[in-house]
Amino acid sequence: MIRERILITGANGDLGGRLVREAIENTDYDVIAVSKSRDKVRDMLDRERISGCDRVIPFGREDFFGSDRADLRISAAVHMAFSRANRPAADIADSLDYAEKSFQKLYDMRVPRIVYISSQSVYGTTAEWRQEDLPAAPETVYSMAKYAGEKLLEAKFLGAPGTEWSVLRLDYVIQSQKLVRALCRDAKNSGAIHLKGGRQTFSYIDRADVAGAITALLRSQGPWKPVYNVGPDHMRYTLTEIAGIVASVAGRHGAPDVTVSLEENDTVLWSGMDSTRFMKDTGWRPSRDIYQMVEAIYEEV
Repeated sequence: MIRERILITGANGDLGGRLVREAIENTDYDVIAVSKSRDKVRDMLDRERISGCDRVIPFGREDFFGSDRADLRISAAVHMAFSRANRPAADIADSLDYAEKSFQKLYDMRVPRIVYISSQSVYGTTAEWRQEDLPAAPETVYSMAKYAGEKLLEAKFLGAPGTEWSVLRLDYVIQSQKLVRALCRDAKNSGAIHLKGGRQTFSYIDRADVAGAITALLRSQGPWKPVYNVGPDHMRYTLTEIAGIVASVAGRHGAPDVTVSLEENDTVLWSGMDSTRFMKDTGWRPSRDIYQMVEAIYEEV
């Protein structure tokens, strides 16, 4: 049987690797996994403990740019490759160059469905629930670059015949955020959590749910909207609430006397997504709540 194939850039990353695993374990897709080198893809397969590796085709970047769709039978592509927010500006600029080159290649190959992974950070620090029609207001080099990637995708594929495309703006992926990991480590090692601020809010999604959301979109009949928010719908927690959840989890793991103290200041951070549009169009719902996500991290640290 000839299977359909999806192409995933950034396949060696944390999210990319989880998407490869999701595709192999829960869909009929074969995967063309693209990274800087084939060895990085093989390392990812080992890290993610992916069985059925015969369904994964490792590609380096040059393999990708030298390929031909007639040979590869690509039915969809997910562009995940992007520098982390804490990397130098030059790395982030390189990510945009790679996105532009990738979109041109996918256009030339006439790939019929294309997904670009963006970030809730393009909305800036607005106190409103982030809806897709809220004006973008990026405030950092990273968030501006993510938004620029969205515009590159739109410029290349808007009106392109036979092509469906969409941008997914992800909520904070909990595994890539330092806060919860640091709070869990403090609770486990010292039994005390000391907070500064108090006016910050947070909203998280698990990386496994991100992978499930992407495959849910690929399975959907469409038509796709140009932009979707992906995260828990209308759900956010204050800094003290997050600390309380960590303390509760620690108690269930044998550390019942974790103390939480707060040094108040004027630091403000807003988060929170309206994911109604995506949930309605795909039927997807996150499978892990905040307690389950925190518990998984607590067990790791």
